[in-house]
Amino acid sequence: MTVLRDREAKAKFLALCGSDPIPVANLFQTLLDQDNLPTDSRSRLARTLARLAKSARCYPDCLILTTIRRTGTDPVAGGGFADVWKGYFADKPVALKAFRIYKQSLREKVLKEFSHEAVIWRQLKHPNILPFYGVFTGDEHFDRLCLVSPWMDAGNVIDYLNVHPDSDRLSLLSDVAQGLEYLHLFQPPIIHGDLKGANIFVSPSLTACLGDLGLARFRDSQESTLGATTANATGTLRWQAPELLNIVDGESTHRSERCDIYSFGCVCLELMTGKPPFSDIRMDGAVMMAIAKGQIPQRPIENVSERGLDDTLWALMQECWKFDPALRPNIGHLARYFQQRHGVRPGAESIEMPSQGVRASLGQYGFPDHLVSGVSTLASGA
Repeated sequence: MTVLRDREAKAKFLALCGSDPIPVANLFQTLLDQDNLPTDSRSRLARTLARLAKSARCYPDCLILTTIRRTGTDPVAGGGFADVWKGYFADKPVALKAFRIYKQSLREKVLKEFSHEAVIWRQLKHPNILPFYGVFTGDEHFDRLCLVSPWMDAGNVIDYLNVHPDSDRLSLLSDVAQGLEYLHLFQPPIIHGDLKGANIFVSPSLTACLGDLGLARFRDSQESTLGATTANATGTLRWQAPELLNIVDGESTHRSERCDIYSFGCVCLELMTGKPPFSDIRMDGAVMMAIAKGQIPQRPIENVSERGLDDTLWALMQECWKFDPALRPNIGHLARYFQQRHGVRPGAESIEMPSQGVRASLGQYGFPDHLVSGVSTLASGA
Protein backbone atom coordinates (compact mmCIF):
# COMPACT_ATOMS: atom_id res chain seq x y z
CA MET A 1 0.00 0.00 0.00
CA THR A 2 3.06 2.22 0.43
CA VAL A 3 3.28 2.71 -3.33
CA LEU A 4 -0.15 4.34 -3.44
CA ARG A 5 0.44 6.52 -0.37
CA ASP A 6 3.48 8.24 -1.88
CA ARG A 7 2.65 10.45 -4.87
CA GLU A 8 6.12 10.18 -6.42
CA ALA A 9 6.25 6.42 -5.95
CA LYS A 10 2.76 6.07 -7.39
CA ALA A 11 3.73 8.11 -10.46
CA LYS A 12 6.76 5.88 -11.01
CA PHE A 13 4.63 2.77 -10.54
CA LEU A 14 2.12 3.95 -13.12
CA ALA A 15 4.95 4.81 -15.51
CA LEU A 16 6.26 1.26 -15.19
CA CYS A 17 2.79 0.01 -16.08
CA GLY A 18 2.82 1.99 -19.31
CA SER A 19 3.96 -0.89 -21.50
CA ASP A 20 1.15 -3.18 -20.33
CA PRO A 21 -1.39 -1.32 -18.16
CA ILE A 22 -4.37 -3.65 -18.62
CA PRO A 23 -3.15 -6.38 -16.20
CA VAL A 24 -2.67 -3.67 -13.58
CA ALA A 25 -6.17 -2.34 -14.20
CA ASN A 26 -7.46 -5.92 -13.92
CA LEU A 27 -5.68 -6.38 -10.60
CA PHE A 28 -6.97 -3.12 -9.15
CA GLN A 29 -10.56 -3.90 -10.14
CA THR A 30 -10.26 -7.40 -8.70
CA LEU A 31 -9.14 -5.92 -5.39
CA LEU A 32 -11.87 -3.27 -5.47
CA ASP A 33 -14.44 -6.04 -5.86
CA GLN A 34 -13.36 -7.60 -2.56
CA ASP A 35 -15.95 -7.01 0.17
CA ASN A 36 -13.37 -6.89 2.97
CA LEU A 37 -11.11 -4.24 1.43
CA PRO A 38 -10.47 -1.46 4.00
CA THR A 39 -11.98 1.92 3.15
CA ASP A 40 -8.62 3.69 2.94
CA SER A 41 -7.23 1.07 0.57
CA ARG A 42 -10.39 1.16 -1.54
CA SER A 43 -10.19 4.93 -1.85
CA ARG A 44 -6.54 4.92 -2.92
CA LEU A 45 -7.10 2.07 -5.35
CA ALA A 46 -10.10 3.75 -6.96
CA ARG A 47 -8.21 7.02 -7.43
CA THR A 48 -5.20 5.26 -8.91
CA LEU A 49 -7.31 3.11 -11.23
CA ALA A 50 -9.13 6.20 -12.51
CA ARG A 51 -5.82 7.95 -13.09
CA LEU A 52 -4.41 4.89 -14.87
CA ALA A 53 -7.53 4.60 -17.03
CA LYS A 54 -7.21 8.19 -18.18
CA SER A 55 -3.44 8.28 -18.67
CA ALA A 56 -3.16 4.87 -20.37
CA ARG A 57 -6.60 4.93 -22.06
CA CYS A 58 -7.47 1.50 -20.68
CA TYR A 59 -10.02 -0.24 -18.49
CA PRO A 60 -10.34 -3.67 -16.83
CA ASP A 61 -11.23 -6.61 -19.04
CA CYS A 62 -14.23 -7.43 -16.85
CA LEU A 63 -16.03 -4.37 -18.27
CA ILE A 64 -16.06 -5.68 -21.84
CA LEU A 65 -19.39 -6.88 -23.27
CA THR A 66 -19.66 -8.79 -26.54
CA THR A 67 -23.32 -9.71 -27.14
CA ILE A 68 -24.53 -6.21 -28.04
CA ARG A 69 -26.91 -5.53 -30.91
CA ARG A 70 -27.73 -2.00 -32.03
CA THR A 71 -31.24 -1.25 -33.31
CA GLY A 72 -32.43 1.53 -35.60
CA THR A 73 -30.62 3.56 -38.21
CA ASP A 74 -30.31 6.80 -36.25
CA PRO A 75 -29.34 7.73 -32.69
CA VAL A 76 -32.11 8.69 -30.30
CA ALA A 77 -30.08 11.54 -28.78
CA GLY A 78 -26.69 13.17 -29.05
CA GLY A 79 -24.37 15.81 -27.72
CA GLY A 80 -20.74 16.56 -27.00
CA PHE A 81 -18.55 13.65 -28.06
CA ALA A 82 -21.27 10.98 -28.06
CA ASP A 83 -24.59 9.82 -29.48
CA VAL A 84 -27.11 7.60 -27.72
CA TRP A 85 -28.50 4.57 -29.54
CA LYS A 86 -30.97 1.92 -28.47
CA GLY A 87 -29.79 -1.67 -28.57
CA TYR A 88 -30.01 -5.04 -26.88
CA PHE A 89 -27.68 -6.83 -24.51
CA ALA A 90 -28.78 -10.44 -24.95
CA ASP A 91 -32.55 -9.91 -24.63
CA LYS A 92 -32.40 -6.76 -22.50
CA PRO A 93 -32.99 -3.31 -24.03
CA VAL A 94 -30.00 -1.05 -23.41
CA ALA A 95 -28.80 2.47 -24.08
CA LEU A 96 -25.53 2.70 -25.99
CA LYS A 97 -23.58 5.88 -25.35
CA ALA A 98 -21.49 5.76 -28.53
CA PHE A 99 -18.45 8.01 -28.63
CA ARG A 100 -17.70 9.88 -31.85
CA ILE A 101 -14.13 10.05 -33.15
CA TYR A 102 -14.29 11.98 -36.41
CA LYS A 103 -10.78 13.44 -36.21
CA GLN A 104 -7.64 11.51 -35.40
CA SER A 105 -6.47 14.50 -33.35
CA LEU A 106 -9.40 13.95 -30.98
CA ARG A 107 -8.95 10.21 -30.65
CA GLU A 108 -6.66 10.31 -27.61
CA LYS A 109 -8.89 12.76 -25.74
CA VAL A 110 -12.02 10.71 -26.44
CA LEU A 111 -10.36 7.45 -25.38
CA LYS A 112 -9.17 9.05 -22.15
CA GLU A 113 -12.64 10.33 -21.27
CA PHE A 114 -14.27 7.05 -22.30
CA SER A 115 -11.96 4.95 -20.12
CA HIS A 116 -12.18 7.33 -17.18
CA GLU A 117 -15.99 7.44 -17.21
CA ALA A 118 -16.21 3.65 -17.50
CA VAL A 119 -13.92 3.05 -14.53
CA ILE A 120 -15.69 5.52 -12.22
CA TRP A 121 -19.16 4.31 -13.22
CA ARG A 122 -18.11 0.69 -12.64
CA GLN A 123 -17.56 1.35 -8.92
CA LEU A 124 -21.07 2.69 -8.25
CA LYS A 125 -24.15 0.82 -7.08
CA HIS A 126 -27.17 2.66 -5.66
CA PRO A 127 -30.92 2.78 -6.42
CA ASN A 128 -30.59 6.41 -7.49
CA ILE A 129 -27.58 5.94 -9.77
CA LEU A 130 -28.17 4.66 -13.31
CA PRO A 131 -26.67 1.13 -13.42
CA PHE A 132 -23.65 0.42 -15.61
CA TYR A 133 -23.49 -2.80 -17.61
CA GLY A 134 -20.07 -2.38 -19.23
CA VAL A 135 -18.31 -1.30 -22.42
CA PHE A 136 -18.79 -2.43 -26.00
CA THR A 137 -15.85 -1.95 -28.34
CA GLY A 138 -17.81 -2.43 -31.56
CA ASP A 139 -18.20 -5.09 -34.23
CA GLU A 140 -18.67 -5.32 -38.00
CA HIS A 141 -22.21 -3.96 -37.67
CA PHE A 142 -21.48 -1.03 -35.34
CA ASP A 143 -17.88 0.12 -35.09
CA ARG A 144 -18.15 2.49 -32.12
CA LEU A 145 -16.91 2.57 -28.53
CA CYS A 146 -19.98 2.42 -26.27
CA LEU A 147 -20.85 2.66 -22.60
CA VAL A 148 -23.81 0.37 -21.96
CA SER A 149 -26.61 0.99 -19.46
CA PRO A 150 -30.25 -0.10 -19.10
CA TRP A 151 -32.74 1.44 -21.51
CA MET A 152 -35.16 3.75 -19.68
CA ASP A 153 -38.51 3.83 -21.46
CA ALA A 154 -39.60 6.85 -19.42
CA GLY A 155 -36.59 8.83 -20.64
CA ASN A 156 -35.04 11.64 -18.66
CA VAL A 157 -36.95 13.32 -15.87
CA ILE A 158 -37.95 16.35 -17.97
CA ASP A 159 -39.37 14.17 -20.75
CA TYR A 160 -41.19 12.14 -18.12
CA LEU A 161 -42.75 15.19 -16.46
CA ASN A 162 -43.85 16.58 -19.81
CA VAL A 163 -45.87 13.39 -20.35
CA HIS A 164 -46.90 12.99 -16.69
CA PRO A 165 -47.28 16.55 -15.34
CA ASP A 166 -49.14 15.42 -12.21
CA SER A 167 -46.24 13.30 -10.97
CA ASP A 168 -44.84 13.75 -7.47
CA ARG A 169 -41.97 16.14 -8.11
CA LEU A 170 -40.86 16.26 -4.48
CA SER A 171 -40.41 12.50 -4.58
CA LEU A 172 -38.23 12.77 -7.67
CA LEU A 173 -36.14 15.53 -6.06
CA SER A 174 -35.72 13.36 -2.98
CA ASP A 175 -34.36 10.63 -5.25
CA VAL A 176 -31.92 13.07 -6.84
CA ALA A 177 -30.74 14.24 -3.42
CA GLN A 178 -30.15 10.66 -2.28
CA GLY A 179 -28.21 9.83 -5.44
CA LEU A 180 -26.05 12.92 -5.04
CA GLU A 181 -25.53 12.15 -1.36
CA TYR A 182 -24.26 8.70 -2.35
CA LEU A 183 -21.72 10.26 -4.72
CA HIS A 184 -20.54 12.88 -2.23
CA LEU A 185 -20.16 10.30 0.57
CA PHE A 186 -18.48 7.73 -1.67
CA GLN A 187 -14.86 6.91 -0.83
CA PRO A 188 -13.26 8.74 -2.48
CA PRO A 189 -15.95 11.42 -2.86
CA ILE A 190 -17.28 11.92 -6.40
CA ILE A 191 -18.34 15.22 -7.95
CA HIS A 192 -20.96 14.71 -10.65
CA GLY A 193 -20.06 17.85 -12.57
CA ASP A 194 -23.07 18.06 -14.91
CA LEU A 195 -26.22 17.76 -12.82
CA LYS A 196 -29.32 18.74 -14.81
CA GLY A 197 -32.67 17.29 -15.78
CA ALA A 198 -31.40 15.82 -19.05
CA ASN A 199 -28.93 13.69 -17.05
CA ILE A 200 -31.51 12.35 -14.59
CA PHE A 201 -33.46 9.30 -15.72
CA VAL A 202 -36.70 7.69 -14.55
CA SER A 203 -36.62 3.95 -13.91
CA PRO A 204 -39.47 1.47 -14.46
CA SER A 205 -40.29 1.82 -10.74
CA LEU A 206 -40.55 5.62 -11.30
CA THR A 207 -37.38 6.30 -9.36
CA ALA A 208 -35.05 9.11 -10.43
CA CYS A 209 -31.49 7.94 -11.22
CA LEU A 210 -28.43 10.11 -11.85
CA GLY A 211 -26.69 9.30 -15.11
CA ASP A 212 -24.17 10.68 -17.61
CA LEU A 213 -21.01 10.62 -15.53
CA GLY A 214 -18.83 11.96 -18.33
CA LEU A 215 -17.70 14.90 -16.21
CA ALA A 216 -17.66 13.05 -12.90
CA ARG A 217 -14.38 13.25 -11.02
CA PHE A 218 -12.99 12.08 -7.74
CA ARG A 219 -12.51 15.05 -5.44
CA ASP A 220 -8.99 16.46 -5.27
CA SER A 221 -6.85 15.08 -2.49
CA GLN A 222 -3.23 15.02 -1.43
CA GLU A 223 -3.07 11.42 -2.56
CA SER A 224 -4.10 12.05 -6.16
CA THR A 225 -3.26 14.37 -9.00
CA LEU A 226 -6.54 13.49 -10.67
CA GLY A 227 -7.84 17.03 -10.34
CA ALA A 228 -11.48 17.99 -10.55
CA THR A 229 -10.77 21.28 -12.28
CA THR A 230 -12.51 23.26 -14.95
CA ALA A 231 -9.51 23.35 -17.23
CA ASN A 232 -10.81 20.74 -19.66
CA ALA A 233 -14.24 19.83 -18.35
CA THR A 234 -17.20 21.98 -17.46
CA GLY A 235 -20.88 21.27 -17.20
CA THR A 236 -23.81 23.04 -18.82
CA LEU A 237 -23.75 26.82 -18.43
CA ARG A 238 -27.18 27.52 -16.93
CA TRP A 239 -26.68 24.89 -14.22
CA GLN A 240 -23.07 25.82 -13.42
CA ALA A 241 -21.91 27.38 -10.19
CA PRO A 242 -20.55 30.93 -10.65
CA GLU A 243 -17.05 29.94 -9.54
CA LEU A 244 -16.82 27.62 -12.57
CA LEU A 245 -17.45 30.42 -15.05
CA ASN A 246 -14.02 32.00 -14.44
CA ILE A 247 -15.64 35.20 -13.27
CA VAL A 248 -14.51 35.08 -9.65
CA ASP A 249 -10.74 35.43 -9.96
CA GLY A 250 -10.04 34.83 -13.64
CA GLU A 251 -8.41 31.48 -12.96
CA SER A 252 -9.51 27.89 -13.40
CA THR A 253 -11.41 26.87 -10.28
CA HIS A 254 -11.37 23.47 -8.67
CA ARG A 255 -14.73 21.78 -8.78
CA SER A 256 -16.14 20.71 -5.45
CA GLU A 257 -19.26 19.20 -3.97
CA ARG A 258 -20.53 22.76 -3.51
CA CYS A 259 -20.66 23.15 -7.30
CA ASP A 260 -23.04 20.19 -7.44
CA ILE A 261 -25.13 21.82 -4.70
CA TYR A 262 -25.58 24.94 -6.85
CA SER A 263 -26.64 22.71 -9.75
CA PHE A 264 -29.05 20.84 -7.48
CA GLY A 265 -30.83 24.12 -6.74
CA CYS A 266 -31.17 24.60 -10.50
CA VAL A 267 -32.58 21.08 -10.84
CA CYS A 268 -35.19 21.90 -8.19
CA LEU A 269 -36.29 24.87 -10.28
CA GLU A 270 -36.21 22.85 -13.48
CA LEU A 271 -38.36 20.03 -12.10
CA MET A 272 -40.88 22.42 -10.60
CA THR A 273 -41.28 24.51 -13.76
CA GLY A 274 -40.23 22.27 -16.64
CA LYS A 275 -37.94 25.08 -17.78
CA PRO A 276 -34.17 25.58 -17.56
CA PRO A 277 -32.67 28.06 -15.09
CA PHE A 278 -32.82 31.70 -16.20
CA SER A 279 -35.49 30.76 -18.75
CA ASP A 280 -36.42 34.44 -19.01
CA ILE A 281 -32.95 35.19 -20.44
CA ARG A 282 -32.51 33.90 -23.98
CA MET A 283 -28.78 34.32 -24.61
CA ASP A 284 -26.21 32.33 -22.63
CA GLY A 285 -23.87 35.30 -22.62
CA ALA A 286 -26.52 37.34 -20.85
CA VAL A 287 -26.92 34.54 -18.31
CA MET A 288 -23.20 34.75 -17.53
CA MET A 289 -23.51 38.50 -17.06
CA ALA A 290 -26.46 38.03 -14.72
CA ILE A 291 -24.56 35.54 -12.58
CA ALA A 292 -21.55 37.87 -12.52
CA LYS A 293 -23.82 40.53 -11.03
CA GLY A 294 -24.94 38.15 -8.32
CA GLN A 295 -28.37 37.45 -9.76
CA ILE A 296 -30.18 34.18 -9.14
CA PRO A 297 -33.10 32.73 -11.10
CA GLN A 298 -36.44 34.44 -10.62
CA ARG A 299 -39.01 32.77 -8.42
CA PRO A 300 -41.75 31.26 -10.59
CA ILE A 301 -45.34 32.13 -9.73
CA GLU A 302 -47.49 29.92 -11.96
CA ASN A 303 -48.47 26.30 -11.25
CA VAL A 304 -45.67 25.68 -8.76
CA SER A 305 -47.15 25.86 -5.27
CA GLU A 306 -49.30 22.79 -5.88
CA ARG A 307 -46.21 21.01 -7.18
CA GLY A 308 -44.39 21.61 -3.90
CA LEU A 309 -42.46 24.84 -4.46
CA ASP A 310 -43.45 26.67 -1.28
CA ASP A 311 -41.58 29.26 0.78
CA THR A 312 -39.43 26.65 2.54
CA LEU A 313 -38.26 25.02 -0.68
CA TRP A 314 -37.59 28.38 -2.32
CA ALA A 315 -35.51 29.42 0.69
CA LEU A 316 -33.53 26.18 0.38
CA MET A 317 -32.94 26.78 -3.32
CA GLN A 318 -31.66 30.27 -2.54
CA GLU A 319 -29.21 28.73 -0.08
CA CYS A 320 -27.97 26.43 -2.85
CA TRP A 321 -27.33 29.48 -5.04
CA LYS A 322 -25.17 31.39 -2.57
CA PHE A 323 -22.36 33.08 -4.50
CA ASP A 324 -19.84 31.99 -1.85
CA PRO A 325 -19.56 28.18 -2.13
CA ALA A 326 -18.79 27.87 1.59
CA LEU A 327 -22.23 29.24 2.44
CA ARG A 328 -24.12 26.59 0.51
CA PRO A 329 -25.67 23.66 2.41
CA ASN A 330 -24.19 20.19 2.15
CA ILE A 331 -26.04 17.36 0.46
CA GLY A 332 -26.89 15.69 3.76
CA HIS A 333 -28.92 18.75 4.76
CA LEU A 334 -30.77 18.71 1.44
CA ALA A 335 -31.48 14.97 1.59
CA ARG A 336 -32.89 15.32 5.12
CA TYR A 337 -35.14 18.19 4.03
CA PHE A 338 -36.79 16.10 1.33
CA GLN A 339 -37.04 13.03 3.55
CA GLN A 340 -38.72 15.06 6.30
CA ARG A 341 -41.06 16.74 3.88
CA HIS A 342 -41.92 13.79 1.70
CA GLY A 343 -41.17 10.87 3.97
CA VAL A 344 -38.79 8.01 3.36
CA ARG A 345 -39.64 6.48 0.02
CA PRO A 346 -40.19 2.71 -0.13
CA GLY A 347 -37.24 0.86 -1.58
CA ALA A 348 -37.29 0.98 -5.37
CA GLU A 349 -37.19 -2.18 -7.38
CA SER A 350 -33.63 -2.79 -8.43
CA ILE A 351 -32.87 -2.98 -12.12
CA GLU A 352 -31.69 -6.45 -13.02
CA MET A 353 -27.97 -6.42 -13.68
CA PRO A 354 -26.21 -8.75 -16.11
CA SER A 355 -24.35 -11.64 -14.59
CA GLN A 356 -20.86 -10.64 -13.48
CA GLY A 357 -19.74 -14.27 -13.23
CA VAL A 358 -17.24 -15.45 -10.65
CA ARG A 359 -14.62 -13.03 -9.48
CA ALA A 360 -11.49 -13.46 -11.50
CA SER A 361 -8.22 -14.51 -9.96
CA LEU A 362 -4.98 -12.68 -10.65
CA GLY A 363 -3.77 -15.62 -12.70
CA GLN A 364 -6.84 -15.49 -14.93
CA TYR A 365 -6.10 -11.82 -15.53
CA GLY A 366 -2.53 -12.57 -16.55
CA PHE A 367 -0.97 -10.29 -13.96
CA PRO A 368 2.84 -10.48 -14.19
CA ASP A 369 4.35 -12.63 -11.44
CA HIS A 370 7.16 -10.18 -10.69
CA LEU A 371 4.67 -7.46 -9.73
CA VAL A 372 2.27 -9.55 -7.66
CA SER A 373 4.43 -9.53 -4.53
CA GLY A 374 4.69 -5.75 -4.56
CA VAL A 375 0.97 -5.05 -4.59
CA SER A 376 -0.70 -8.15 -3.17
CA THR A 377 -0.82 -6.59 0.30
CA LEU A 378 -3.35 -4.04 -0.98
CA ALA A 379 -6.24 -6.39 -0.25
CA SER A 380 -5.34 -6.47 3.44
CA GLY A 381 -4.62 -2.75 3.66
CA ALA A 382 -1.07 -3.35 4.81
